[in-house]
Amino acid sequence: MSETSDTLDTRPEAKAEKVSDLQENFKKGIFLISMLLLLVSTFQLYFSIENIINTWFEYQYALIFKAVYYLFVLLVSLYVIRLYIIKR
Repeated sequence: MSETSDTLDTRPEAKAEKVSDLQENFKKGIFLISMLLLLVSTFQLYFSIENIINTWFEYQYALIFKAVYYLFVLLVSLYVIRLYIIKR
């Protein structure tokens, strides 16, 4: 009956490890939720700016402003990807 299991382990070290794991999982969960919200808001912003261009500019100029906007988004995306690759 000297059976030892993780659920019955009452050593202070085991409790500290469990608390540490719980904190890490909580931080990861908050990070994932934040990234999901960031992704959703980025898409909403992207399409809202496109609608603003259609509203504020005449139809013959809207395509020019959309092209500039898409170029800007492309450049920013490439810059972020470049930073990510250099960081690795």
